Amino acid sequence: MAYLDYGTTYYQITYADPKLTIPGLKPMVYLGMNLFGTEKEDTHYFQDTVSVQVFGLLSEATDTTDCKVSSCTENEIGVDVLSLEEAVEEIHKAAAKAKRLGYPKLKKVEGEWKQ
Repeated sequence: MAYLDYGTTYYQITYADPKLTIPGLKPMVYLGMNLFGTEKEDTHYFQDTVSVQVFGLLSEATDTTDCKVSSCTENEIGVDVLSLEEAVEEIHKAAAKAKRLGYPKLKKVEGEWKQ
């Protein structure tokens, strides 16, 4: 996915486990790239779907304090930020992998937490 369309919903995928078998999806609406003019690298901005429905897109909203805006860099597009079709494909892959691994369960991390 190279081109992002203003006002279109995309999905950020995250995983709760290092084996990538427990996916989470966050829907978010695309606002544009380099909106503030201070970015050191190309940065894409998204608004949470709840505030879009309540207040409108950031450019239309009268009360922007409740609009939750997040950002990501160019290299995250198509990897962590996906179209609906791509997100469905990734969830199918995670489901197949989880089944193959016997549906791994989360456990407490031992030792020091590292990202």
